[in-house]
Formats: sequence, structure tokens, C-alpha cells
Amino acid sequence: MMKGVGMAMDNSATPRIHLPWAGKKVNQEQVEGELSTLWHLAADNMRISQNMNVRTSVLNFVICAQDIESARKASAILRDLSSTHIARVTLLILDTRSDAPSEVSTWITLRSFPIISDIMRHHFEQITISVGGSAIRFVDNIVQSTLKPDLPVYLWWLNDLPEDHEIFHRLINISNRVIIDSSHFLQPEEQIQDASAILQKSPHCALSDLTWGRVTAWRELIAQFFDITEYRPYVMGVDSILIEHTVATSTQALDHHSNPKNPIRALLLAAWLKNRLGWQLSDDPSDNDIDHETGTYSWHMSTRDMTKVVTQPLSVSAGGRRMSAPLGGIRISIQPRALGKSAPGTLCLVHMTSTVHGKQATFTIQRGDDDDHVLTSVELPGSVRPPRTVNIAATHKESDLLHNELEIMGRDRLYEMTLHEVFALLA
Repeated sequence: MMKGVGMAMDNSATPRIHLPWAGKKVNQEQVEGELSTLWHLAADNMRISQNMNVRTSVLNFVICAQDIESARKASAILRDLSSTHIARVTLLILDTRSDAPSEVSTWITLRSFPIISDIMRHHFEQITISVGGSAIRFVDNIVQSTLKPDLPVYLWWLNDLPEDHEIFHRLINISNRVIIDSSHFLQPEEQIQDASAILQKSPHCALSDLTWGRVTAWRELIAQFFDITEYRPYVMGVDSILIEHTVATSTQALDHHSNPKNPIRALLLAAWLKNRLGWQLSDDPSDNDIDHETGTYSWHMSTRDMTKVVTQPLSVSAGGRRMSAPLGGIRISIQPRALGKSAPGTLCLVHMTSTVHGKQATFTIQRGDDDDHVLTSVELPGSVRPPRTVNIAATHKESDLLHNELEIMGRDRLYEMTLHEVFALLA
């Protein structure tokens, strides 16, 4: 296992906040000089042990936490990101309590990880900053002073979005990409709508969500159903979609950063399907049923925007215009399922029915014996495809999801579009 090496320890006699994992406590104006000293020490150590020191400069990674424990966990995750060439990490801890003293405290360290073997190691700088009270109003300036110039800035906002959106906007304005994780939202529906609103107010912002990565395998499996020529016509005949997500049982222990129900993955998947199939919400509100308390939703859609359909159906030409056969409406439903062994919000079933020329087909993806495997199956008139087991374990590890996000330079337009669709479904 790769282990991070803190190359200096907190040497402050009476630190107000004790963060032994964050390194050496320094005055903010001393950061660059102290980091330079650590690099010289690291270079000497590498020569003595005949190791090769690899220092790369690809991006600034800013992590924003609202409590010390979340910051510590995020710092630990960094040891699994050794293949991502981070130039500098700025770990920001915001104390947003109304009675918090106005102060800024700073720690520095170098993180060291083996790349191929212990002979070649990757280093990056980590600056940890605790900001409290009225000093938070200047958080963007504080962070900006720590950034490596001329490199993109990736912001990872941990846990819930702040009640004061101004703080978030200040950090967005100095960032090229912003990463959230809606799976950890304590108020998921309100927070995901806030994220959509924030994105609309910050059109330059490239927003992404680790939860979107958790849904990716399910989206790919759905798309693969219709990659098969025999099944392709059924994509336009889908008339019923049921998605199930797990909720915590009464005996399941949850920490203070958990919610017993979090339907965001199911909502993202439903919104993506709605968008990919081109369906529009019914104008009659009575056609829709939303129960926030239980995490149960149902929407009826009666009209279709063919310009949005990802796979155009077989069509005929009429006066030079492509015409699609008329199709009925569709109902998309989300339901909770109590599963003690799964984290709240985990997808456990997608069941789609499709009718084409009077023939009905069903396409199903369901959770296997554990969260790492799903079973896919197809039933058509006169034939049944044997269930297939698929491993989706890679979608669960936070460091893997984060690594994928740090590899993306541009905007994820499909995620942004889906996020706004979720906003519309919940409105």
C-alpha cells in the first residue's frame, strides 16, 4: 500500500487548532519560503537513498471542508491519487459558525508517494488553511495567494453546499472546474436544486459530481441493451421505467454526514433517460406524484422532442420531412427499497418495458448479491436472454471517481443538462 509521508510536523508550542497530519504550522507570508526549504530537504534525502524525485506541475487542487474530520479524511484520500500529477493541494477548512473568531491558520507539508516502486517517488505540496469568522469574506483572496500560477484550478467541495452561496461563488470564480458529491448531501433534493441554480448563475463554471460517476456504469449498461441490432427498435417504444434506490433500515447506523435516504442517483438516472429519450413533462401537475418524505416519485410524459432523442427511430419520408411513428406517453417512477447492507441512495433496480408493433419487451438491471455486481436480463416475445453478471465495483471507490474527474479538462455538458433536468423534475 502506498503511504503518504508528512515531511514536517507541527512545531507550534500552543496551536489553537492541532492538526498533526497537516504538517508544520507557519505564518501565511512564510509559506513559499518554508516549502522551498522542505523541497531542499527532500532532495537531500532522495540523493542519500538514491531515489528519483519526481515533481510535476499539472494542476492546483483546492479542497474545501467545513469541519476538521472531513478535511482529515480528504487528506487521507490523496494517497490514492498518486497517478494524478497534482502540483499543489490547498486544503481549506471553513469555520462558518456565527461566533467563530476571525482568524487564519496555515500548515504546510510535502506528500510523497511511490509511483512504480520506492525508487521513483511523486511529490506534491499541501497547504492546509483554517479560516474562521469574518475572514471567510476574503476566502477567495486567501486561496488565490496559495495557488501555483498559470495552472488550472480544480475545486472539490466536500459535503453540503454552504447556506451562504456567496462563499461558494467566490471560490467558483477562481476555479476552472468544481467537483461536488451529492451522495453526501444531508438535504439532497434541496442541495441538488441549489447546485443547478448556482450553475445557471455561473455559466463559466465547469461543474461535475462524483455521484454522476457512480451512475455511469448503469447508464452504460442501459445503452448496451440497444447496441444490439435486434433490440434497437425497442428504444423508441419504451413506455414504462421503474428505478429503485436503497434507503437505510431502522437499525442501520449512520454517521453525522449521512442521510437515511438520498435519491440523487435515481433522480440523475431518471433525468438522463428522460433527456435521452426526448420526453417532455406533462402540463397537468396531477399526472405527477412526488413524495419527498419517502423518496417516491412518478412522472407522466406525453409529448416528445425528437431533436433530443439520442437514437433516431426508423422513419418514413413525407414531403422531404422525416416523420416518426406516433408513440404513446411514458411513466417514469422511482421507489425506495430498504436494504441494510447498502449505503443509502445505492441503485438496486432499473426495469424498463417497451412495446413495438404490439410486442412487449422488458430490460432489467438489478443489484446482485452485493453492491459490486449487477445482473442484466432481456425478455422478448418468444426468447429470453440469459442473465449476465457485471462487476461495477470501480464506481464505488471515492479516490477512483475523483481521479477520473481530475483527468477531465473541459465541461461535462451531459451532466450539466441532466442536472437541470433533475431541477425541472423536482420543481
